[in-house]
Amino acid sequence: MYSRINARIVLLFCCFLLVFLILGGKIAYLQLYQGEKLTNLAVENRMVSLELGNVFRGDILDREGRSLLDSQGIYHLAVFPSLLCNPSAAVEQLSTMLPEYSQQVEILLSDKINSRKPFLLKGTLTEEEALKLSQQKIPGIYAVPLISRYGHNTLARHIVGCTTGSVTQGMVEKGIKGIEAFYNKELTPPEPVINLGVVVDGRGELLKGRGLLLRGEKGTVTKGKDVVLTLDRDVQQAVEKVLDEHIEKGAVALIDIPSGEIRALASRPSYSYNEGFLQGEEFDRSLKLIHPGSIFKIVVAAAALTEGVVHPDEKFNCNGKYVFENREEISCWKKEGHGEQTFREAFANSCNQVFVEVALRLGSQKLEHYSQLLGLEEGITGYTPVKGGLVQIGGFSGQVGNAALGQDGVTISPLNLAVLAATVARGGVYQKPSIVQKNSTPRRVLPSHVAKELQEMMELAVADGTGRKAQIPGLGSAGKTGSAETGREDAQEKPVIDSWFVGYTPLEKPQMAIAVYIEGGGSGGDCAAVIFREIVELLTGIDAE
Repeated sequence: MYSRINARIVLLFCCFLLVFLILGGKIAYLQLYQGEKLTNLAVENRMVSLELGNVFRGDILDREGRSLLDSQGIYHLAVFPSLLCNPSAAVEQLSTMLPEYSQQVEILLSDKINSRKPFLLKGTLTEEEALKLSQQKIPGIYAVPLISRYGHNTLARHIVGCTTGSVTQGMVEKGIKGIEAFYNKELTPPEPVINLGVVVDGRGELLKGRGLLLRGEKGTVTKGKDVVLTLDRDVQQAVEKVLDEHIEKGAVALIDIPSGEIRALASRPSYSYNEGFLQGEEFDRSLKLIHPGSIFKIVVAAAALTEGVVHPDEKFNCNGKYVFENREEISCWKKEGHGEQTFREAFANSCNQVFVEVALRLGSQKLEHYSQLLGLEEGITGYTPVKGGLVQIGGFSGQVGNAALGQDGVTISPLNLAVLAATVARGGVYQKPSIVQKNSTPRRVLPSHVAKELQEMMELAVADGTGRKAQIPGLGSAGKTGSAETGREDAQEKPVIDSWFVGYTPLEKPQMAIAVYIEGGGSGGDCAAVIFREIVELLTGIDAE
């Protein structure tokens, strides 16, 4: 009999134990695996919220992980009408504390108050004003810390691009230009809309001890992915400094020769993010296809030397103009002519007559072929697929002659001309330019002996030719000047001439290739070569004075 009672007791105990284990397991499961979700649901049920765009869009960084955006923390004034104990008193207190908002305070008594929906007042607060407001602790009125994506010192603005959409109006930021557009998917946060809210109790009153909350649909706020560029912030800043000091309209491209990566890309005039994007003259000249003028003589020389139609020491006689069979003429920039000179010297002197003659030996198809071979028409790895150049030369002698001088049928971007200089400096090895850290495969495009001849010719152009003003003490430099006709006239009815210089430095183990373009700058040797020198001096700390 006792054994039966004991058995029943044991069975009853086991049942109770099983029930407690099930309940304990359920509680543990809810706490460990569902706790965050249930907490979020509880908070959401007691949350008065204001919908905002997610301000945590991914950053755009330089190669060292430093931001190019100069994003700034800013404060907005948020109003939660349902939490205002005394709207009139709150308005009066706010007007006294922030006089500049006095014209807006009547909004607090308008339809927005009656709708009881939270809203942001237009304008921003300073950090001091936000602190003052926080110390006053006015129920229902808060200084909200947000982020202004672009600051006054945002670099590489044409490359960075811009977004559309106001986060303060609950809109999603979307890239519409530049890297912002090209990598919009990566930069956009997983939850593009977030809620700014306060937690209230069952009576709708502010829950003490809980401040403002930023929450996504899943409870947390996740940042978008960062995009890392090959640009170097210090180099970009130096280039932009020189441009701002000397150039009204123009562009500079700087290539790291060993890697082929773009270290700086700048265009002027720039633009203000507060005044809209790319209005009038503010387009990106660093990627614009432009007549390169005599810079194209590098391509003519490369093709002629490779094809064997000219020797560096072959002698020519320049009398100041080249006369075609139909009696049309192309003048040399030196009206009296250069006299007798070798092909090497003609390159250094940028002699038009000699290069027209050599180009005619090659013909239009060879010039087009070598332009493509040297990568002058290729785009940028990791960025826009738009071509970096277009070389389409007519078959008539006059067309070939003009093309040899970088005019008719030849348009190339400053970036791709910097790449051309890097190819020569690299010994005839081409590497496609990249602006996002993705490696491209180098390929040989010129025989090493031809590249060596080009290097010597570009060195001579700086040492004793048209590029003297690009000389770099101690390091040495090599390059080519260019002056391109535009077909336009200035206010004095004088021809507008674009100024160019393309080169690299130092001579021993070259590190940087630079293209300088100045719209309407005149002689490349007088203007663009000087800018090249100033950029190198600033980057290397050399004082040429």
